[in-house]
Amino acid sequence: MSNIFDAHSFAITAHAGQIDKGGQPYIRHLERVANAAVARAGHARAIDRLPIDPMSVMQAAILHDVLEDTPRTAVDLRAAGFGPEIIEMVTLLTKPAARTAYSERIKQVIDSGNLSAILIKMSDNEDNLSPDRTLPDGAWLKERYATSFARLTEAARALGYTGR
Repeated sequence: MSNIFDAHSFAITAHAGQIDKGGQPYIRHLERVANAAVARAGHARAIDRLPIDPMSVMQAAILHDVLEDTPRTAVDLRAAGFGPEIIEMVTLLTKPAARTAYSERIKQVIDSGNLSAILIKMSDNEDNLSPDRTLPDGAWLKERYATSFARLTEAARALGYTGR
């Protein structure tokens, strides 16, 4: 059974040398997303009494870009010991091979009804809205992430989530 340390090690190795939009090691983005997602999942479990596993959410959050931005595959995740629920979340959050509009990708995450994936994507959008990660000419990205965050928040609320 995998744990957060396994997920962090896998992500560090897979994303080695990658830099984010703000010029920082990419792993920092993944860590911030994982920390925000586990807080949201903790709220969902403790306050909302929803059937969610915060530790699985944290693992999937730190791995959420590994299939999209590295040569790693779902088979690699399985071989590394990650369970089906984690692989499912990571796969849901991965940009499909076929060119798909961002709004459609968000719709697919929402339509899955997978609260864990929705909370991770909310956390990813929130981090992408950070001024430290916004490019000078990125006003359109800021609008895209803000719109997406609002849609995801509404979907989470429909599933019983009361956090922010």
